[in-house]
Amino acid sequence: MSGISFRRFWAGLLLAVWALAAHGADPAGAHVLLLNSYGPGRPGIDRVTGAFVQRLRESGTPLDHIHIEFLNQEQPNAGMVAPARRALLMAQYGGGRIDMLVALQQPALNFVLRELGDIAPEAPLLTDSEPSTVQLAASKRPVFLYAIVPDLGATVKEIMQLLPRTRRVVIPGGVSEADSAFQRKAEVDLAPWFRSLQVEFLQNMSWAEQMRYIGNLTPDTVVVTGMFNRDREGYSLPTIDAARDTMRAANVPVFSLFDSVVGEGAVGGAVRNLGQSGRELAETVLAVAEGRQAASGPLTRVPVGPVQSLYDWRQFKRWNIDPSPLKGATILFQPPSLWQAYRGAVLGAGGVIVMLAGLLAAMLVRRQRFG
Repeated sequence: MSGISFRRFWAGLLLAVWALAAHGADPAGAHVLLLNSYGPGRPGIDRVTGAFVQRLRESGTPLDHIHIEFLNQEQPNAGMVAPARRALLMAQYGGGRIDMLVALQQPALNFVLRELGDIAPEAPLLTDSEPSTVQLAASKRPVFLYAIVPDLGATVKEIMQLLPRTRRVVIPGGVSEADSAFQRKAEVDLAPWFRSLQVEFLQNMSWAEQMRYIGNLTPDTVVVTGMFNRDREGYSLPTIDAARDTMRAANVPVFSLFDSVVGEGAVGGAVRNLGQSGRELAETVLAVAEGRQAASGPLTRVPVGPVQSLYDWRQFKRWNIDPSPLKGATILFQPPSLWQAYRGAVLGAGGVIVMLAGLLAAMLVRRQRFG
């Protein structure tokens, strides 16, 4: 073999090895399957999903490597069609490459752990809902928990700053898997307040009964709208529509836990920014794919960003609430100050006044000189 051919051989071999290594380590090659609990069109879930996809695309992940499915678990016959839904997902993804599964909300998590163990059985699972110890023991997958849960305790703390005479907090709710998971978390968040506040969860009423109830509350009461999917009678409603019903029905201020509700009639609260949550979910996927985030056991908790104090100025005025106790809050729809609204006119008028004052001063000086 000549010297030139020998060098070409080794150069080609090194190039091939480098290409294989780069392909194996490239997180952009990861295939992600995201499973939503419900159907499309829910603003909160759509915001999370949209931001999730956008962040992956920004990282270089090809669009055809991002797989989105909706499980429609709010349907009354969801249990009956589960075998058919499992068969369809197995046909779509069972024989393909899936490097990570993402389950949003409790029903999707339960479905993945119960029905989809054969899809990429060693691929990690990222979820926003906490699995039970029984589920973890039965799962062969490493599970990463990024909890996109509201912080009801933080919102109640801000309520007490704004309305210190509050004595009762009323929380409408439902009985679905996600609704029950929300209530369990809410009870933990509110534990420090149980001695000073009366807290009422309304999930044992029908939705119509809950709406009638919150229309006749005493002035020392506030309502917090959180999670709702289905009531005890089987009536289902997306969370955003339940929040709108609540804000129309309540005769006292309504506070929120998600940013998607602020601007719809809620006063506001220490809300979860769902767009930011979607991006942070995607960041976790990238960290796992790149080896920067390793599993630390059957369940690995991923840090969640802080909630955001977000309020609607129009609701402050409606309920005669002074926002000054809040420090660092973002207040939407606040009317601009004179300077903000008429900055150009103020600067122009000021310039004219300065010019006229200068001319007057010049005339006075000239008069003094020449008598």
